[in-house]
Amino acid sequence: MRRLVLNAILRLGRYAVLPVVALAGAILMVWLMAIDRYTILALAAAPIVLCVATAALALALGILLLPSRRDRNSEVDEEAAPGLWLIWKELDGAFTRSGRTLLIDTNFNASIMKRADTPGYSGKHVTMAVGLPLLIILDERAIRAVIAHEVAHARLRHASGGTNLRDFIAASENVLHYADPDRTITGRIAHALLHSLLEWLEKEYRALSRENELGADAGAAEQVGRDEMARALVLVEGGGARLADLVYVPLEKEMLGAIKTPTARFQRIFDRLGDIRAPEQLAAAAAANLKHEQDSDSTHPPLGKRLANLGFTDIPPIDKVQNSAVDQVLSPAAVTELPARFDDEWRKRAREWVSVGR
Repeated sequence: MRRLVLNAILRLGRYAVLPVVALAGAILMVWLMAIDRYTILALAAAPIVLCVATAALALALGILLLPSRRDRNSEVDEEAAPGLWLIWKELDGAFTRSGRTLLIDTNFNASIMKRADTPGYSGKHVTMAVGLPLLIILDERAIRAVIAHEVAHARLRHASGGTNLRDFIAASENVLHYADPDRTITGRIAHALLHSLLEWLEKEYRALSRENELGADAGAAEQVGRDEMARALVLVEGGGARLADLVYVPLEKEMLGAIKTPTARFQRIFDRLGDIRAPEQLAAAAAANLKHEQDSDSTHPPLGKRLANLGFTDIPPIDKVQNSAVDQVLSPAAVTELPARFDDEWRKRAREWVSVGR
């Protein structure tokens, strides 16, 4: 039953709350009709009925006023990222059937999502995001496997489900903007119901997401080969660990006692790139995570399970990273402009943080 409810939300997204709103409306209508005939009973039930109706109205407003979260500042066209667009076109057989948007962000990750503006609408816009740290640390071979993994998500209809779930959660949380749980009875009821619902929903989705990751790994392996997919998984696992140890964690510690703005993130990545990609240390960082047990809060399976899904019992021999993909898949202008822009944005936030700490 729970998986059935989850699947309905994954298909309908924020519109999955409409049956709840319709049910609340029906309850209100029945209550209004009962006032004349069963006046005492109707008055006794009034606090519950009116609170449910008000919460349903707030829920409807949460849907209608759900803000767009599309970040146009991160979009890159074919002129700025010709290599990424070419790889995507080669791997995605459905590329010409719907709109496509490519984003470059600051995460050491990649993602894909499909969005339809109305329920039941067959045409969907597909958005893929690729993190600039991935492009800097990995080579073009690994990036190709990463994109194949994201394309497999879309082909297996995982992408639209993730987008719909985020929309549903956002619409539900918007209710609390209209019905403050600290000031209204309606808000307290809505918060109690939504808190339990979202807590359960996120737990169910994490389990489903882990299954989806294994399916996308297998789908990508059909496109680029098992060895290439396994290599990409190891490089991402090890590269992420090295990036955290050599750049992110030291930067966080430096920020704690900073009296002036520290060196920005991407400048640090370029400065430590050789150390991050050192073959022995990178492989050791990946191997250290090989035997980890499943983290119940993670949406991804552990590395060992993902490699086993591809037929590997241990970390396979990995060719070292020769060149950064960023120089092959982005234009020279984008290679210069994107890290500078992201670092400038980070410095602005860091200056504010440092000034507050003084």
